[in-house]
Amino acid sequence: MKTISTQCRGLLLGLLVSIMLTACSTLPLGWSSSATRSDNPAAYEEALALMDSGHLEAAETILLRLTKRYRRSAGPWINLSIIYSQTERNDQAEEALNRALELDPRSAVAYNHLGILLRRDGRFEKADQAYAKAIRFDPEYSLAYLNYGVLADLYLQQPERALVYFQRYQELQGEEDQRVRRWIIELERRVARKTAQVSP
Repeated sequence: MKTISTQCRGLLLGLLVSIMLTACSTLPLGWSSSATRSDNPAAYEEALALMDSGHLEAAETILLRLTKRYRRSAGPWINLSIIYSQTERNDQAEEALNRALELDPRSAVAYNHLGILLRRDGRFEKADQAYAKAIRFDPEYSLAYLNYGVLADLYLQQPERALVYFQRYQELQGEEDQRVRRWIIELERRVARKTAQVSP
């Protein structure tokens, strides 16, 4: 299997640093996939505001209380997983996402975050499955395509798949992301070289 050249890898890793700020970071999530912020309970709004301002411990306390009061809502669990991930409690983050998915088995956001955790833990096949579910349940969820592209290229060494995911991400964004555009150009070059090498 051919690997990415040192020069190309340097370029891609440089782009990765900036892209991952978008691909892996997440603003606090609403109460449910269909809710607007005006639908959220006041305590939940308080937790989101605390997360926005970096007061994670206080937000965690409120969210834990909400999981007991609103036992059928996935939103608090997903936001707890974000807090756990940001504070390097990855086992708890994964457990929180699993709880969210028990409550909302079609949550693309939860599957996207699960894919990130699994990739970071080196469980690439399971991350692949998580991203696939994210885009199956919400084909217009752009961040799932972005994260899927990163996984496919840098971790699964499948540039053809990565190219498809990044192109779809750009389509959904509406306004072209120049960082991803540079990655796409590099992928197109590699895919073209690979195709030329196998042609008779």
